[in-house]
Amino acid sequence: MKDSGEKGVDEKLKRLSKHPLFLLTLITVGITSYLLWVQINLGVPYYDVYTYLDNAMNFAGMPIGNPGSIYLSPLIPFLTSLVFRAGYVSSNVIFILDGIIFVFGVIGLYLLFRQRFNVIKSFTGSLIFLTFPLIFIWAASGGIDVPAVSFSIWAIYFLVLGVKKDSKFLYMVLPLAALAFVARYTSFILIFPILLYLLISEDYLKNIKKIVIGASVGLALVVPFFVYIYQKLGDLSVITAIFISTLISLNGGVNDVGYNPYKLYFLENILNYISVGPLRGTYNQLQNPFQGSPSILSYIISLIIISGLSIYVYRVLKVKIQKIDRSNRNKSIVLVTALIILIVVGVISFFTYFYLATEVIFLGVFFLGYRLLRDSKFKETEYMDMDILFLAWFAAFFIFHSVISIKADRYFITMVPALTYFMILGLSVFIEKFKFKIKNKKLRSWGVYLLVALVLLTSTTATQMGHTPKKTLGFHIDNATNWLKEYDPNYRDKIIYSDYSPAATWYLKKEVKEGVPRVFKDYNEFSNMLKVAGADYYIDTLSNSEALNKSRPNIPGYHIINSTLLITVYQRDS
Repeated sequence: MKDSGEKGVDEKLKRLSKHPLFLLTLITVGITSYLLWVQINLGVPYYDVYTYLDNAMNFAGMPIGNPGSIYLSPLIPFLTSLVFRAGYVSSNVIFILDGIIFVFGVIGLYLLFRQRFNVIKSFTGSLIFLTFPLIFIWAASGGIDVPAVSFSIWAIYFLVLGVKKDSKFLYMVLPLAALAFVARYTSFILIFPILLYLLISEDYLKNIKKIVIGASVGLALVVPFFVYIYQKLGDLSVITAIFISTLISLNGGVNDVGYNPYKLYFLENILNYISVGPLRGTYNQLQNPFQGSPSILSYIISLIIISGLSIYVYRVLKVKIQKIDRSNRNKSIVLVTALIILIVVGVISFFTYFYLATEVIFLGVFFLGYRLLRDSKFKETEYMDMDILFLAWFAAFFIFHSVISIKADRYFITMVPALTYFMILGLSVFIEKFKFKIKNKKLRSWGVYLLVALVLLTSTTATQMGHTPKKTLGFHIDNATNWLKEYDPNYRDKIIYSDYSPAATWYLKKEVKEGVPRVFKDYNEFSNMLKVAGADYYIDTLSNSEALNKSRPNIPGYHIINSTLLITVYQRDS
């Protein structure tokens, strides 16, 4: 409930409440600046960012290779290309762009939380959002996950404003959702919580015109990208194939490094996502928390939040049950029965059928649950609509990413805003329940909120600072490609392959074709592929970087001309 105790806050809280958004923005900009400094010194952190940089060169009219990957989520490469066109071509552009959009997202999250919580809770929630290891490590990485979530946050914010305050804000919902979609295609899942929230609002039919106009604007934002992609590729079959396989949940990608059909993957690792142990681990574990282990903070915070949420649910159910009388008992029994049946069917669907059916079923679960529990007469259910909205947000992306067979820890970023909402809700109920025990005047309940956020933020910062390497793999690839430029000044006329082709393409500023030995039966078969393709050089980055062994693979018909700890350059035999 939204702050029955605001009248009794002390002067410190009052001072904070005067400029909370300014203070939050200042903190976020400071943290983002630090993350940018780290990332710029590290270099490009992972494979996909190189692809976005290569695509940005294509968008900028400075193609450096085959535009075959131009179909990937285009917004971030397109925005990056605008700076490239101005004459500054550097990977730093995409880092800075990510950082700016991230700050924009945190501001939106605070404003969204303010529709449910008071100043201090919203402020704390925004700080907690910052503390998630996945947010911290990917916020300025050049990736597309955090930017897509930032646009999603603003879409949901305008949705809530449009339903609760002024319907004119509904014009902005689908355009922002469209930006989230072209930032990361899987953001189309956001349509499920948006649809549910509109359905549970009492006068959504009156606003259908605004929604349709917003959808038209959103379509106008998306279409130019697909027209451009069509012009480059000649058709949209690649995108169509992706969406069809996604819609029916095909378990493809067996050869993909992210292949993982286990459906409870994200649930099992959720404690790791809240806080990773700061005294052990590696940078790779920060990028992929499943490799690490939860910190003691994660267990403590989770226990408190679960306790608070349990108390909250108990209160809602208790009030509702007490108010049931003979006139609505039969109706309630029917709704509860239907709800139980839908939940059972939904769980079965989750483990057996494609995700789209499960999404629809759980939309029905949340809709019935809202109709069953919501009653304007009860203060306990005053914000039930937002609770259901965030629950649907979390569930929609959890179902989607759990069912789809390709998984990566950073996909959980799509669920972090919703998880943060319930962390604040559970924390606030727990603190309000036991605040009578907080007798120290220097540590009022508002101080507890800030203490939790600051402890988590300190832990995450310490973990990141303690395990950040000096350079990423890209630094070594850059050195290897620079060496090749000197070794063969005519390298632009040669056919070059690599197992990390987007990175080699970016550094050489020419097309480097993809060749990954692990998808072949053996190195003889891999060698035959290189020979048939007429490859002059092969740049190996993964054989040694993964195992850090000193033995270099023997590729028949090719010999080593340069070898470092991580990178090996092969040249075709004369």
